[in-house]
Amino acid sequence: MTPVSRAAPFNLGQLCKEVGLARSSVLHYEAIGLLVPQGRSPAGYRLYGDAQLERLRTIRRLREAGLSLEDIRGLLDRGDAPEPAALLEQRLLGLCRDAERIRAQQRSVARLLALAGSGGGRVHDKASWVALLRRADFDDAAMRAWHTEFERDDPAGHATFLAALGLAPADTDAIRRDAKG
Repeated sequence: MTPVSRAAPFNLGQLCKEVGLARSSVLHYEAIGLLVPQGRSPAGYRLYGDAQLERLRTIRRLREAGLSLEDIRGLLDRGDAPEPAALLEQRLLGLCRDAERIRAQQRSVARLLALAGSGGGRVHDKASWVALLRRADFDDAAMRAWHTEFERDDPAGHATFLAALGLAPADTDAIRRDAKG
């Protein structure tokens, strides 16, 4: 639900408060031409109207979605910019790529942590290890993928880690068999 604006015009401080942005951000948007004040008060203060308020809310939403200021300029000014839907689709697909890259980093960090723990560092039991991975948003499929990568890339390290968890040899063998496919 969009907040209801109060009577315009707004000064800079009121506009910032209404939209929830820092003064420096609004001044930056103004400096690069994304936002233009409606005018100035007799004392020289910037004044903004409802149109600038809505434009600033749009800029904020697009920034929160991760769009660059240049992309935002294109969307707002619609000169030779790509269609809004195409730009947003590109952003969505970019976020998917970023999320996969971050998931890969999570798996790598978890492997390094597992190797550190099995080498005499902080040792987890199975329950605490699974709880840690759950807190890191690993679901069952992500845990299986993690074990599969670990087994593929470092079978001896994987075996050492599983043993350090205190698993029975039969359980270790079952996890490793599952990881090998």
